[in-house]
Amino acid sequence: MIEPTAEQVEQLTRAFERFTRRFKVAEAAAAADNALNALDAQTLLFVSEHPGCGLGDVARDLGVAATTMSSAVDRLVRKAMIERRRPEDNRRTIALTATAKGRQVVEDQKAGYQNACLAMLRSLDPGERGELIRLTEKIADTES
Repeated sequence: MIEPTAEQVEQLTRAFERFTRRFKVAEAAAAADNALNALDAQTLLFVSEHPGCGLGDVARDLGVAATTMSSAVDRLVRKAMIERRRPEDNRRTIALTATAKGRQVVEDQKAGYQNACLAMLRSLDPGERGELIRLTEKIADTES
């Protein structure tokens, strides 16, 4: 395979900076209403999508230390967005679950992402939309 040129790498870097800025703005808007930093927002999203998960599960998925994750969970518990529970079948572990308030915050965050995606897709013709989605999925599925 032929390696990408330095110019192509630079062009893609600039494009992704603009591209991701839209998502950061959407995430920040949803998080600002609830005073969430980026780690807390991603933690809440993971817990919402994986009810009953453990602190270690979240830390591994987000690639952070357990102590860092513990602090994020503590903040979300204080804000009543996550609950800690001890499962009946294993009282030594802690299971994390998003509360109704936490699930609403996640829904607001997802709506922001969807609005950002809608705006991007509207700027393309139908054929380009399918190609963007196909290429984005290919990149997302590539392990580095």
